[in-house]
Amino acid sequence: MIQEESRGKIVTRKLIRHRVSLTYPEVIDLEDKEVEKTINDFIQEEIYKMIIEQGYEEDYTKEFWGEYKVKLKEANILSMLVYINSYSKGAAHGLTAVKAINVDLSTGKVYDLQDLFIKNSDYIEKINEVIKEEIIEKNIPLLVEFETIDKKQDFYLTKDHLTIFFQLYEYTPYAYGIPEFEIPYTVLASTIEESNPMKAFIQ
Repeated sequence: MIQEESRGKIVTRKLIRHRVSLTYPEVIDLEDKEVEKTINDFIQEEIYKMIIEQGYEEDYTKEFWGEYKVKLKEANILSMLVYINSYSKGAAHGLTAVKAINVDLSTGKVYDLQDLFIKNSDYIEKINEVIKEEIIEKNIPLLVEFETIDKKQDFYLTKDHLTIFFQLYEYTPYAYGIPEFEIPYTVLASTIEESNPMKAFIQ
């Protein structure tokens, strides 16, 4: 299925200040400038929030750097990941936090996971099943047993699947990295809200 080309463009901006050096995305060329401002304000707020949560105002020896990756920009949906890395002098290793931003470029709506599905449908159970099967199949090392995602679980979208991810140390050791689990849209088809952006990518 050929999808409508998404509105706007993504340009890379830099944030450089004492102990911080990162690139971040900015949306430009949207027809609705209020929507454009809303989206860009949200992106910047989330980045600053991530930096603060990693101790910017508490640990004055800590350095921060970061980048972003666009995972989907089609049919007016923008789905991307923002990575913020931090390192304190003398630490064994740095830490990485990841934030997904899933937004409608025509309205500025930011999607939580629960927004994509029919209310009271069994999407959580379907996603949990895929994750649990993959943990077993790949023998993924766990710090604590995985039980369930929640309605605001971290995720991003691609043309083929919804990807659930977890933070460092949330379930797995540092050496494993950021755990990601791909959930094909076909698995979720019966639970997807008609107005939800994933509908555009289900064959």
